[in-house]
Amino acid sequence: MKMKKFLKKYRNDLTCYALLAIPFALFFLFFLYGFFRGFYISLTDFDMRYVSSRGINFVWFANYKEIFSNANFINGLKHTFIWTVVMLIGNNFFGLLMAALIVRVKRGGKAFLALLYWPSLVSAAIGSQITLFLFNPTETGPLNIIIGKLFNLPPQDWFINEKTALPSLMFLPFFTGFCMKMMIYYAGLRSIPSTYYEAASLETDSRAILFFRITLPLLSPVLFLNILLSVMDGIKIIAPMQLNTPGNDYTISAVYALYIEAFTRTNFSQSFAMGFVLFVIIMILTLIQNRLKGEAIVYE
Repeated sequence: MKMKKFLKKYRNDLTCYALLAIPFALFFLFFLYGFFRGFYISLTDFDMRYVSSRGINFVWFANYKEIFSNANFINGLKHTFIWTVVMLIGNNFFGLLMAALIVRVKRGGKAFLALLYWPSLVSAAIGSQITLFLFNPTETGPLNIIIGKLFNLPPQDWFINEKTALPSLMFLPFFTGFCMKMMIYYAGLRSIPSTYYEAASLETDSRAILFFRITLPLLSPVLFLNILLSVMDGIKIIAPMQLNTPGNDYTISAVYALYIEAFTRTNFSQSFAMGFVLFVIIMILTLIQNRLKGEAIVYE
C-alpha cells in the first residue's frame, strides 16, 4: 500500500526522471566517459605504432610540454586565432545587418530570410570546390582574370603564397557564414517591444542613435550568444584547411594539427593533449564572456 501511495504521489516526478535517464545515459557514455578517457590517454605515451611492443606508460604532463614545441600546433593556434577574430567580426556584422534589413521589410521578409539562410545548407565539400574554383591558380581562374584586367598582374598561386593562403580560405566563409547568426539576430530584433522605439522617437528621429542607444543594448544577450558561437566555431575549424590546403603550413588550424597528430602520426596521446588545451581555451573565453556579459536583460 505504501508503495502504491508513493507511486501515485510522485508519478509525474518519476516519469520525468525516467525520460531524463535516457539522455543522461547517452551524455555519460559519449561525453563524460570519453572526456575522462581522453584525459587519461593524454597523460600516457599511447602511440598506435608502439603500443603492442612497449604497452601504455604514464608520462604525466610531458605531452602538454611537448605540444608547445610542435610547429604544427603553434602555427595552428596562430591561424585559428586569426580565423576566429576575422569570422567573428564578418559573420556578426553581416548577420546583424541582414537581420536589421529584413525586419524592416513589410512583405516578403521570410522569403529573404530563407534565401539568405540557404548557403548554410551547402556542405563543406561543395564550399571547398567553390573556393578552389574562385582561386584557381591558372590564367582562367576567376580571381586571376579580375586582377589581370584591373591591375595587369600575372596569375597568382593563392594557396601557396604565405600572404594570400589564409585570406583565400577565409574569403567565402567571411561573406557567406552569417546565416545562423542572422537567424538569431532576427529573432532577437523581433522580440524587442516597439514601445521602446515609440518612446525614444519623442526625443530623436536619428536611426543611428536609436540603434546604438536602444537596439544594441537590448540586443546584448543575443550579441553575446552569437559571439560565443563564433568563438567556438572558429576554434574548431578544420574543413577548409583539410579539403582545400592539406599539408599547407600557412593555413593549418589547431584542430587540423590535432587530426594530423592522431591519424597521420598515430600519436594519440599528444593529440588528446592538444584537444584538452583547446578545451581549456574555450572554457576560459566562455568564463570571461560570462563575466563581461553582466545581468541578462528581460523584456517586459
